[in-house]
Amino acid sequence: MFLQPRVRRISRATTVAVVPLFVAGCVSAARQVAAEGPANPTRYTNVGQAYEPTATAGDWAGHLLAMSMRRYPGAEALPPGHVMPAGEAERSFVAARSASVALTWFGHSTFLIRIGGRTIITDPVLSGHIGAGLSRIDRLVPVLPDPSSIERLDAVLVSHADLDHLHMPTLRALAARFPDALLCVPEGTRRLAGATGFRRVVELPWYENTRLGGLRIIAVPAVHGVRRPGFVKDSMHWGGYVVEGAGRRIYFSGDTGKGDVFTDIRKKIGPVDYALVPAGAWAPREFQKAYHVDPDEALAIAKTLGARQAIATHWGTLPLSPEPGTEQKARFLAAGTRTTRSVVMRIGETRILDR
Repeated sequence: MFLQPRVRRISRATTVAVVPLFVAGCVSAARQVAAEGPANPTRYTNVGQAYEPTATAGDWAGHLLAMSMRRYPGAEALPPGHVMPAGEAERSFVAARSASVALTWFGHSTFLIRIGGRTIITDPVLSGHIGAGLSRIDRLVPVLPDPSSIERLDAVLVSHADLDHLHMPTLRALAARFPDALLCVPEGTRRLAGATGFRRVVELPWYENTRLGGLRIIAVPAVHGVRRPGFVKDSMHWGGYVVEGAGRRIYFSGDTGKGDVFTDIRKKIGPVDYALVPAGAWAPREFQKAYHVDPDEALAIAKTLGARQAIATHWGTLPLSPEPGTEQKARFLAAGTRTTRSVVMRIGETRILDR
């Protein structure tokens, strides 16, 4: 069952009561994870990361608290017309079923990709919130189109195990409807993915690929990390994907910071046609820049990959950072160039790319 967002009000008294517990718990957990760090043989690291991480355990605790208690009001300043009318979203979604290549944006990092007669969904979050309890973060916009309108599903691509990308309730709901869809996850994520209910799970290290009919799905590097409650930090890998078929290549970034891995992707795989790259969650900059590109860096990635279009993802859906949604959109559009055009879709929008 897919749930639409509902507003959660938190009183000042509640905030005062839970803040010390929340921060103490987060800092304690972060210290425990840090102690396990380098000695953990399954801990993954970045390659060619442009910026050294500077955030402390206290920084992360404060950031998580701000997200869960809606202390980033700027994130709710979304552009006019950001959400498509529900009826229009449904009609355009259904009309694109026969398209050779089409994209539908459900919000955040969730795209439904129709390509070569197959249907693929990325980092599906089709719910009114992520997390639970003190780590719950409510969605700012509705889930559109209605997920029940998804008529078939051949593959699910999960970029990494952060809560806003590997969303267990959504994955289980999709597995209940499409149990034979192929679930692709990064290296080290199989145990978690095995609890989703999908019958076919493939764990892909960087640059390994799997076939889906006439399509090739290639796991590619990203510059990031994984923080998931109940798991040691970075004990599961992270990355992006290139979907190749119908004469096109579509790159999906997941979360990423700046690094030289994108030049390597271009050399090993070749140029892509479309790059789905992040437009949001880049502030505060000193805190976030090691793990999240800003719009200018996102467009630079798309250009490095040879993309004709850079399509905005990871923005305008969840209050994950203080920068306004209006600024996320404006900066992403302004960063486009003549050779790599920047595209910002509306929540629920479907675009046919085969014409």
